[in-house]
Order: sequence, then structure tokens, then C-alpha cells
Amino acid sequence: MIQSLMRAIDLLEILKAPDRDFSISELSERLALPPSTVHRILQTFCARNYITKDESTHLYRLGPALISLGTAAARSLKLQDLARPVLEDLSRETREDAFLIIRAGNKGLVLDKVEGANILKVVEKFGSTVDLHCGAIRKALLAYQGEEFIENYIQVKLAPATAVTSPTPAELRENLAEIRREGVACSHGDYIEGAIGVGAPIFSLGGNVVASIGVIAPVARVSEAHRDELIRQVRRHAEELSYYMGYSPLPE
Repeated sequence: MIQSLMRAIDLLEILKAPDRDFSISELSERLALPPSTVHRILQTFCARNYITKDESTHLYRLGPALISLGTAAARSLKLQDLARPVLEDLSRETREDAFLIIRAGNKGLVLDKVEGANILKVVEKFGSTVDLHCGAIRKALLAYQGEEFIENYIQVKLAPATAVTSPTPAELRENLAEIRREGVACSHGDYIEGAIGVGAPIFSLGGNVVASIGVIAPVARVSEAHRDELIRQVRRHAEELSYYMGYSPLPE
């Protein structure tokens, strides 16, 4: 890798922070680089309007030339293409089948699937559609729909998930609120008997949830400690894919 280019990219990543301008000293501290080096990088980007400088405050922010680059990238990138290597990595780490699911009306559609190394599996086919309140990966999608959509779904679609379980409207509302608080969904036999699921939402550039990813495993293989590890792995990979989709979470 070319070190100077990596430094320049790291600087752009810092400037992505919303509603923030940065001084040379701040950038120097964050990058652990001399101010003179940071200044040279900034001047190069400023010359092409990739970064702009406020002459009154001497602070820097991303410039308008990046807009056309971002627009061109957004046109050429497809969710499934971006998700595939993330799913492969998630499956490799967990050894479980990894899924990419999108919303299709009131159902969650399996858009892609990567099979894990473990032989004992829970069957969930590519292209299958199941109601959004069935299983963790789909509930990670439902939890981030608009309030009107969720209430309409509860009123007209909340039929029994399977013979295994059927949540009440109050139970589902509470579960969806918990998913939004935690940023990840977990299920234990509420869709497929004897299965544990972990799912997390995928956010796009505008902060909308466009998909979810996750894993499903037989309960006999998942201890409490292993479940916690699956949660960590699914959350991390969901954040990675959201990043590739252009999402930058607002600072707390």
C-alpha cells in the first residue's frame, strides 16, 4: 500500500463527520501526523475542491467535488454485490449459514445466502419469503420501518408465525422497541423450532434500513457465550455493510 495515499484517505474519513469542521491541529492529532504533513494533504485536496477551507475560521470540510464522485459510486453499486463478501466473511467466522434479507411488502425475502462450514443446518432457502415478524433477521427489518407501517402490519398481518409461537401485538411492539435499542435482533424458536437467529439492520446513505443480515443455527450448538459472540459478529458485519452503503451514524 502507498502510505501517503492511506494518510489522505484517513483524512477524508475524519472529515466525513456530520456537521463538523476541523482545524489543522485537530486533524494532526487524530492522524498522529505533523501539522506540516496534514497541511500539504489539505492543500492538495483544496486545489481540486475535494476539501474546502473557511478563510475566516481556518477550518476545513469536505468539498463539492466529492458529490459527483459519490453520486457516480451510488449509481454503480448494488446491495447484493456489496453484501456478498460481507456475508462470506460472516459465514466463515461463525461457521453458520449467513443471510441477506430485504423487505417485499409484509414479508422478508432471502436475497442472498452463504452456506457455513457446519454440517447440521437450519433450512432457510434462497428466494423464500416469510412474514416480517418471523425470526430475528426479518424482525431486524420490521423494527426499523415507519410507525404507521408497523401499526398497520400488527393490525392486518399479525397472524401466527408458526405452530411454535404467535406473539401478541403488545409482545411484538415491545420486542421491536428492544431491537431498536440494542441495534440487533435475537430469536429462539419463534420461527423455526429448535433454531436460534441473530439479525441486524443495514442502513443506507440516507439512514434508511434497506436490508438485514444475520445467521441461523440449531439451538443445540449455541451456548449463551456463543450466542453473545454471534451477536457481536453479526452487529460488526452489519455495521461494515452499512458503511459500504454510505451510512455514517450521527455522533451520540
